[in-house]
Amino acid sequence: MTDINSNGGKCPSCGKPISNYNASSTDYGSPIRTCKCCGQPYLDSRYRELAIEEPWAGDLKASTGIKIALMGLFILVVSGGITFLTYHFKGYYYKKLAFVAVLSLLVIGYGIFDAIRVKSGAKQKSLDRKKAESEQRLMDRAYAQQLADLGYNVPNKYL
Repeated sequence: MTDINSNGGKCPSCGKPISNYNASSTDYGSPIRTCKCCGQPYLDSRYRELAIEEPWAGDLKASTGIKIALMGLFILVVSGGITFLTYHFKGYYYKKLAFVAVLSLLVIGYGIFDAIRVKSGAKQKSLDRKKAESEQRLMDRAYAQQLADLGYNVPNKYL
């Protein structure tokens, strides 16, 4: 069966577009999804079974959160600087640019929050919990076989 990502976000069975499909989004969990139109299961490789695959490399590095915060800081300096200069010299400012400056504060906050979660071990605990859930799902031989039938690389110990 075709993976949804190689099928352009369409159901491999009926060909209808999957709602809220974003090829760049990824998560941990069951890669088996069910089409809302035809009810057929399909493989969504945007999701990973942690019991089979390792977490993404950047998920457990505090430097990833720091880089996100630094990108937000750069955006804040540029958009905030332009907003300040246009207001100071021309007497007005662009609302969209001021909005971007405010949004960059959220990006900075998220980056710092992510780095703190990694350093404190909270993110590792969350991944450990998701891995245990993944192992629990894979203990069901029918589920593991369905994954294999859909084209997911399942180790023999689960089959």
